[in-house]
Amino acid sequence: MSLGGNSSPQSRWKQVEALLGTKLPSLPETSDMSPLTDTSWVDDYVQQMLKKAMPKSGMLRGIKTIHGIKTNTEIFETHHYVIIKFKLPQPSNPIVKARADRVTIEDKPLLKKQSVKLPCLVVPRSSKASYKNGILQIKMRKRKVDQTAYDVYVRYL
Repeated sequence: MSLGGNSSPQSRWKQVEALLGTKLPSLPETSDMSPLTDTSWVDDYVQQMLKKAMPKSGMLRGIKTIHGIKTNTEIFETHHYVIIKFKLPQPSNPIVKARADRVTIEDKPLLKKQSVKLPCLVVPRSSKASYKNGILQIKMRKRKVDQTAYDVYVRYL
């Protein structure tokens, strides 16, 4: 299957879809994509592809309200780590407490407390936190799941 030749962009787009085995977002009309003057369609296309490709739990982002305080929180998952980023007011001296399923951040002088449920279980003692330019980042190692199956004794009554 050749992608070159004198075929239209739409037919080449269909060839790429056939090659990948998946439906891609629609290609803008030729009149809408002047490559030298307007490249905004590329950004829209990339955003659509990222939304389609990113797993739902891969990254959670949003503004949460906890005790009437708006917080900007991001949660990322990699293969081995969960990373949380909090946007905190400056100056801040947070106290971070980690459990296997939850992270709590306290700011004693301001009496603010934020708690975030984690997307998976972690090893709390592996947690490392850093604070820079109003961003608190916490990195925690994921807990390994034991895949070993054990025999369970059945008692007959």
